[in-house]
Amino acid sequence: LLPGFASSIALVIYTGLILLLLNAFDITLTLPGIAGIILGIGMAVDANVIIFARVKEELSAGASVHSALRSGFHKAMSAILDGNITTLIAAAVLWLRGSGPVKGFAQTLALGIVVSMFTALVVTRLLVYSFYAIGIRNPKVYGRVKEPRKPIDFLGKKKVFFAISIILILCGPAAMFANSHAGNKALNYSLEFSGGTSTTVTFNEDMDIKTIDSEVTPVVEEVTGDKNVQPTKVVGTNQVVIKTRSLNQSEREALQSALVEKFGVDDSTISTESISSTVSSEMRRDAIVAVIVATICMLLYIWFRFKDIRFASSAVLALLHDVLVVLAFYAIARVSVGNTFIACMLTIIGYSINASIVIFDRIRENLGNSKKHSDEALKEIVNRSITQTLTRSIYTSLTTFITIAALFILGVPSIREFAAPLIVGIVAGAFSSVCISGPLWYILKTKFKSKNK
Repeated sequence: LLPGFASSIALVIYTGLILLLLNAFDITLTLPGIAGIILGIGMAVDANVIIFARVKEELSAGASVHSALRSGFHKAMSAILDGNITTLIAAAVLWLRGSGPVKGFAQTLALGIVVSMFTALVVTRLLVYSFYAIGIRNPKVYGRVKEPRKPIDFLGKKKVFFAISIILILCGPAAMFANSHAGNKALNYSLEFSGGTSTTVTFNEDMDIKTIDSEVTPVVEEVTGDKNVQPTKVVGTNQVVIKTRSLNQSEREALQSALVEKFGVDDSTISTESISSTVSSEMRRDAIVAVIVATICMLLYIWFRFKDIRFASSAVLALLHDVLVVLAFYAIARVSVGNTFIACMLTIIGYSINASIVIFDRIRENLGNSKKHSDEALKEIVNRSITQTLTRSIYTSLTTFITIAALFILGVPSIREFAAPLIVGIVAGAFSSVCISGPLWYILKTKFKSKNK
C-alpha cells in the first residue's frame, strides 16, 4: 500500500514538473513530443517499481524495514541509471542528428528522463523515509511476502518464443508483398510522406468538425477510395480544406460533382491544388541516420557497462524484433505512415532497450553472486533473473499500456493512429524483454564463450 501511495505522489510531482518545464523552455507539444512524455512516464513508473520490488525482496529475506529500504534503493540504482542513461544517450544523438519531429521527440524525452530520475531517486526516497520517520514501520505496509517465487523455466520454452517472434516478423514482408501485388503501396504512406491533393470547399452553412467527419469525409472516401482523408476547418469561415492522396483530373472532377450534388455547394467555390510532402527525403534520411547512430551508441554503452558484448547484442536484437513487429502491424492494419510513424518507432526503441537492461542488470548481479558458470548454472540464473523482474515487467507494461489505451479511446483519429501502433509496441516490448532478450543472451553466452575464460 505505502509504496504505491508514495509512487503515485512522485508521479504527480513528475507530471507537474514536466508541465512547468515545458512552459519554462517554451517547448511546443506535438505528437512526437507527446510520445517522449509517454516514454518518460513509463520510465518514471518503472523506476519506482524496480525500487519497491527490491525492497520487497529484502523484506522477504528477513531484513528490517530500514535495512530493506536502504538496500532496496541501493540495489535498484544500477538498473535505473543504466536504463535511463542508455535512453538519454539515444535522446542526445537524436537531438543532435535529427530534425523536425525527431528533434521534438528528443527534447521531451531527455526532459522526461532527467525529471523521472529525480522523482524516483530523490522525491520517492524522501517520501518513503518520511513515512518511516513518523512511525510507519510495519513490514506488511511495505509489501512483505513470505517466500520468493520459484523460477519459471523461460529458457525451456525459448524455441516456442522464437517461433512466435519469427512468425510475427515475417507477417510484415508478407503483408507488404500482398499490398504491392494488389496494386497498393507496401505501406500506407500519409500525405506527409507522399504528398497529395488539397481541395478547398465553401459550404452553405458552418459545419463543426464532428459533422465534417460524419457527413463530408465518407463522401470523399467513397469517391477517391482514400481511407486517410484529412479535413481541416478554416476558423471563422464556412470553408473546409480536404487533403487526400494525389488525384488525377477525372478524380478531381468526380469529387467536385459529388460535393455539389450531396451538399449543394457552389461549383465556383471549389478549388484544388497539389501539395508536396512535408516529410522530405532529407528529413527521412536524417531520422534513419540518427536512429542508427543512437543504436550504436547504446550498444557501446551497454558493452562498456556490462563488460560483455553479448548483453549489448541481445538488447539490440530484441529492439529490432519490436520495431519489425510494429512495422508488420503498420503493413497489415494499413495505418497511415507519417510523422507519427517516426515518433512511434523512436518511442518503442527507447521502451524496448530500457526493459531489456533491467533484466540484464539482474542477470549480471546473479552472475556475480554465483560461483558456477556452467551451461546449466547459466540457465538457472537466467530463469531466476527473469522471474525476479517479472513483477516489474508486468506492472510497467500495464501502466504504460493503460496510458496509451486511454489516448486511443479518448483521442481524435490522428491520436488513435499514433496510439494503436504504440499499444502493439508495448505488448511486443514486454514479450521480447521477458521471452526473447534473456534466452538470446544465454544462447550467445553458451555458443560463443569468451576466449579468456
